[in-house]
Amino acid sequence: MQDTALVSTPLVVKHELSSSQFSQTEVKKYAYKSYTYKIHYFSLVGSLLFATQTRPNIQYAVSLVAQFGANPSVAHLEATKHILRYLKGTADYHLVLGRQKEGSFDLVGWSDSNWVQDTSDCRSTSGFIFDVADSSIA
Repeated sequence: MQDTALVSTPLVVKHELSSSQFSQTEVKKYAYKSYTYKIHYFSLVGSLLFATQTRPNIQYAVSLVAQFGANPSVAHLEATKHILRYLKGTADYHLVLGRQKEGSFDLVGWSDSNWVQDTSDCRSTSGFIFDVADSSIA
């Protein structure tokens, strides 16, 4: 992935990952193993989970690909690689902590949810972020 193309979003817009893409047949399992070569999906997702501590903008994407760790497919690995390409392209981004103006102490929160994206098991995904005095806290 050293010379890979950079991307501007953590996931492809309208990217649909589901458990129906699992490698269930022997042909799909062989195709996945030959495609992955020596990539360990759990290690890759674990590293991305660690990166979410300083990069909260990838939390949704990482939590989505982590759901398929039991039996990943090529589509799941491609989504995980997409997150890596995003991180490489935004390596110079950083969190800014502190007040921008004196006396500013606003509490601002954002949330997002995706109700029943995975139609095979009808699970929902949600997330949130809170800022106090222009600094992300949760």
